[in-house]
Amino acid sequence: MVNNRFGEYLRQRRRDAGLTRKQLAEQANVSASLIEKIELGTRSTTAHTMLALLDRLDVPPLYRRHILGTTLPSVYDAAEHAKPSSADLADLASLPHPAGFYRMPTYGIVAVNAAYRRAFPGAEAGVNFVEWMFLDPNARTVFVEWRSEAHRIVRSLRLLTLTSTFDDDLARIIENCSGAMEWNEIWNDILQPEPAREEYLDLRDTSTALVRRMGIRLYNPEFPSRPWWLLRLVPLQE
Repeated sequence: MVNNRFGEYLRQRRRDAGLTRKQLAEQANVSASLIEKIELGTRSTTAHTMLALLDRLDVPPLYRRHILGTTLPSVYDAAEHAKPSSADLADLASLPHPAGFYRMPTYGIVAVNAAYRRAFPGAEAGVNFVEWMFLDPNARTVFVEWRSEAHRIVRSLRLLTLTSTFDDDLARIIENCSGAMEWNEIWNDILQPEPAREEYLDLRDTSTALVRRMGIRLYNPEFPSRPWWLLRLVPLQE
């Protein structure tokens, strides 16, 4: 039996979408028997087939890249640029407002600039932002609406997988956060569809208590290609 991480994920996403194997097969232009074999773990799949299935299940690009890299590491090998080069870091340092390189959608911090360090004390390279959010006391000071943002970030993790076994990073995050106040309640919450909201954060300066509203920007480096995403926070009010 092949590694069935993608099969488990596919089955759950298909069921969440209310589709039978036959219906998904017709939409993705593949056979229902192939979908059955992938879900059962008796047949591997190609990147082309995976993308066709993820397209029909409306899986956001943010998650597709991670799923493909986890399931087909030989095809999507990011080892060559696992760490930022000096040019990458110089580019990041040149940005005047908080910015960082993130491994998404598990929120692993690869590198941050000086403005980011001031905005999020303790959220340094090598730290997972979800863990910082739940385990570092600074987070509850920084986020004016901490609980709302905690729900949003946990919701995004829940979209990644139905079980912690799909992704080793996710399993570690769950284990590390499991003892934190409110973690189990938020993680196990059966959430209703998230209402539409503006793409901003209200952040409090830990030194001055000044609150700033910051717009959220997330970019996927294409040239040169990198395995991380660029997160930028841009002031909406001065």
